[in-house]
Amino acid sequence: MFTSNTHQASVKTAPGETRPLTILIWIIAGFGAYWFLPWFALEYGLFDATIEEYLASLAWKTRPLTLTVPVFLALFIPFAWPWLPLKRLGWVYTLFASAGIGLIFLDFILTGDAMGFSAAVVVIALAAIFAIGIAKIGFQRGDSFVSGAVVFVIFMVLVFIFYPVIKIFNQVLVSRDGSFAPFQFFRILASFGVSRVVFNTLVLAISVGAATTLFGLIFALYAVRATTRLRYAIRILYILPIITPPFVVGMSLILLFGRAGMVNDVLMFLFGPTGIFTAAGSEGIFDRSGHIYGFAGIFLAQTLSLTPISYMLLSGMISTINPSMEEASLTMRASRWLTLRHVTLPLIRPGIANAFLLGMISSAADFGNPLVLGGEYDVLSTEIYFSIAGAQLDFGKASTLGLILLFLSLAVFMIQKRWVGQTSYVTVTGIQTAGNVTPLPKRMQQLFTVFIFGWLVLVGVLYFSIFLGGFVKQWGADYSLTLAHHRELWMHGFASGGWPSLKNSLGYSFIAAPLTTMMGVLIAYIITRKQFWGRGVIDFGTVLIFAIPGTVIGVAYILAFNTPPLELTGTAIILIITMAIRAMPVGIRGGMSALSQISPSLEEASLLQRAGSARTIRSVLIPILRPTIVSSMAYSFIRSMTTVSAVIFLATAGTNVATTYILSRVESGDTGVAVAYGSVLIFTMLCFTFLVQALTGRSRVEKQVKTQ
Repeated sequence: MFTSNTHQASVKTAPGETRPLTILIWIIAGFGAYWFLPWFALEYGLFDATIEEYLASLAWKTRPLTLTVPVFLALFIPFAWPWLPLKRLGWVYTLFASAGIGLIFLDFILTGDAMGFSAAVVVIALAAIFAIGIAKIGFQRGDSFVSGAVVFVIFMVLVFIFYPVIKIFNQVLVSRDGSFAPFQFFRILASFGVSRVVFNTLVLAISVGAATTLFGLIFALYAVRATTRLRYAIRILYILPIITPPFVVGMSLILLFGRAGMVNDVLMFLFGPTGIFTAAGSEGIFDRSGHIYGFAGIFLAQTLSLTPISYMLLSGMISTINPSMEEASLTMRASRWLTLRHVTLPLIRPGIANAFLLGMISSAADFGNPLVLGGEYDVLSTEIYFSIAGAQLDFGKASTLGLILLFLSLAVFMIQKRWVGQTSYVTVTGIQTAGNVTPLPKRMQQLFTVFIFGWLVLVGVLYFSIFLGGFVKQWGADYSLTLAHHRELWMHGFASGGWPSLKNSLGYSFIAAPLTTMMGVLIAYIITRKQFWGRGVIDFGTVLIFAIPGTVIGVAYILAFNTPPLELTGTAIILIITMAIRAMPVGIRGGMSALSQISPSLEEASLLQRAGSARTIRSVLIPILRPTIVSSMAYSFIRSMTTVSAVIFLATAGTNVATTYILSRVESGDTGVAVAYGSVLIFTMLCFTFLVQALTGRSRVEKQVKTQ
């Protein structure tokens, strides 16, 4: 009945091969889910459902035909042991599992019911068996872990990226009365004002992308290569702009530079018509200005918010550069300027390209800052938002403008891919190297010190205004101190004020952050290290989700997941998925940049020792990728806590989050309460960031100069 001992030994010792116990665990998981979890979705969720609703959702109790599910799972038990040739056994797993998944989805589509937890677990179990099957056939050289990772990633990309995007862009072909309109895209494209909006978006995105990349590079070089103690302040203050909800950054700029802001007040006091330096009878040389509204204000707010992203991407790459390469340049009598230009900067080219890509796409997709500071400077994201959320409710126009924005983002992506090219940027080879990290040229360090000091002062003033705004009665009118705003938020019980939304945000973000990090590193590893059909689709899909504005994604998820079989709207699950998907591209781009510096020979050496891909990733890559993992986890938590453009369409009264609560108070005119909540949110995320960095420490391959 069984094969020879030699064959069994080879199966047991093959790296990446699956043991019978693993298959049995997946079968048992499917059994347990079928008998004890709801097969159909519950209207009010599992924990808020009544006993009657729970019993009615069990498939074996209300739909006896589904008893074929445990019978179908039981058919896999005899095949858990390798009594057939591996390829034949793989085909059995693959065909039976794919047939089971297809039949389950077909049943829900035909009956019009929504899938519950039980059906989801059974589908996941069958997908795991499917992955084991294709590995036995020979996919990814028989490595079940890599095969499962590829199947999981492709499933996530198809269901939560391509499917919603296809649903929202279907609206391009449907007019407002529901009829087929094949030329609607061109009609909207040629309508009045669209070309101006596209030009504004392109100019702003290119400007912000270039500025954030340049400034992020300056911060990264200074943090790793400078010899002054000011670099430690960067690690504390660089995170502040990105842990703040976008509209709060815009509000702080208005508090400082708006017509009723502090800067205007001071200048009016000094040089206004009644200023202390204005001659009697003179009109003065200054009048209140609203120049912060428009391109300048959006550019400043987005640059402050997005530069830390570039810093996080580039600092990890710079800190892992092999010092011997730069020492070789210096040994050949090249100056530190020439070494920086011809050795250091070319080695971090992937990071520079990824930083520009993320900066430009993030700028184009942002709607919070343009909404607050835009004035008459219209961009695509705000036009899309008002097309959907305004009185127009024009899905066709929103989809058309979103498609234009997608084309712009994809064009930048292709340029970035061509610029990076196929050049090798490996600097981490696994060979022990000695050498000192090359510090910055003295003149460059002095210039960077002046620039960074000015930046930190501006950021400090901005955040001082945010925290002060929560303790004054009315900014710009009455600066007397008060605790009324915080009392309203936090002193009336945990079930009122800001507590429910804060607890929801913390819970969802703590779940989304590790999911984002895991998925980001996994996708980066698959794209950069593995060859398989569909790899380009995964890369394209991850860029696609970052390219589409959050407002469009929110509406796309409503259209895609508001009807069976995947009815997720109104639940916490859809918010967690949205948070994880929206933050994932940063983890992917950071992982790809870091992996481009790590020699594949390190993994090959581990695989030659029969370690398997899972153990190789855990023991070899993850310790080296620690800076990227820390940055990705911190950023995904921050992004989840501060996201608003997508979740504003998906949050309900029971799943309200911090940003939607703050925005609702801003819209109702409660600026003091909104700023007070924002300051608490910032403090909470600062504590989390420092805690993560303290627990994880530094990577063994990070290299920095010593402080003088």
